Amino acid sequence: MTHPAPLHAPGETFQVTSLAQAGALLDFSYGARLLEQFLQPATASHAARAISEPANRVTYHVRKLTDCGLLRVAGHQGKRVLYVAAARTFHVPRTLVQLDQPLTLIEPVMREVTTTYAHAILDWQSRQGHPDASGDDLTVHLGRGAPEAEGDTGPFAPALRLRTVQLTPRQYRAAQDALNDLLTRLESDDTDDARTSTFVLMTFKGQLHLT
Repeated sequence: MTHPAPLHAPGETFQVTSLAQAGALLDFSYGARLLEQFLQPATASHAARAISEPANRVTYHVRKLTDCGLLRVAGHQGKRVLYVAAARTFHVPRTLVQLDQPLTLIEPVMREVTTTYAHAILDWQSRQGHPDASGDDLTVHLGRGAPEAEGDTGPFAPALRLRTVQLTPRQYRAAQDALNDLLTRLESDDTDDARTSTFVLMTFKGQLHLT
């Protein structure tokens, strides 16, 4: 006989059965990314701090995830509600998501990433004292090691790196895990100097240009 998981712990698996559940789960910013903050009982405000998003926006999406059954109430912390993910693994039927048309999921995400990155470049140029960058030379450095340039670029300069390498399946997974672990170790609570920063890790088999 299978016993339900305690209210304070996620279940093992959850079968998605509706379009509302599939849409909420696959929302790039507030789906699985937000649910991951509730593998242990937590408040909506705790999750908002963890993903560096506005508390009112996170609270709205927590309510949305709860209404469709992906989150559940695990208890209370004073007047605050504690939530926990319904499961650690979610199964989505193919009929509920257009897996044969991946752009329906990816395109909105990539549009947001590129737009935010472009604004970060404009902000950085403005902080350098030349909003249009018309007075700057463009430097292209070849090879693995670029000269240390923090004194010239200032803190939090936007960066874009593209590398195509030959990897075994084991190395491919190890590289993903290592980059995730690095960012986790580097995460700082020093609010005096630390700023919210975003790293987009995108990996795929093949080259950039399809042939």
